[in-house]
Amino acid sequence: MERGQPMTSTFISDKKVGGIIAILFGCLSLYEGIKLYPLNKNLLTGDHTFPGFIGLLLIIFGLAVFFDRKIETNQTNLPSGRTRINIILSISILFIYCLLIVLFGYVIATLIVSISLIKMIGNYRWLFSVLMGTTITAVLYYLFIVLLKIPFPSGYFAF
Repeated sequence: MERGQPMTSTFISDKKVGGIIAILFGCLSLYEGIKLYPLNKNLLTGDHTFPGFIGLLLIIFGLAVFFDRKIETNQTNLPSGRTRINIILSISILFIYCLLIVLFGYVIATLIVSISLIKMIGNYRWLFSVLMGTTITAVLYYLFIVLLKIPFPSGYFAF
């Protein structure tokens, strides 16, 4: 093996790992659909339908990817530098969003997170990021809270 080349395994490939991950998420989604099934009125309508359907699709496609025998010769590299930092920060911001939504409510948390993600990923100016984040938050607020009347956490600030 030449120096600088990554080791590859024929048993554990990126396709097999991706297939396993899709199957696991499919099982989790299917489990959620099964938990919601007693709340329905019909087999094909209710809160259980979408998670169950997505779970089945993830399992089917995960199995297809796992057992795919076509071997690609393309070598993929993990992101490095600024791209890696953006990926890690994006995931971290989304986890922080889960905490912020409980503390500050949907509107404030969505505003903060959308502005920071637009600024970080798009590398836009602050003014543009604030305007776009405010617009996104206002549209989502109007759609989900005003029109669809879906209750979201209000946190310390009730809107």
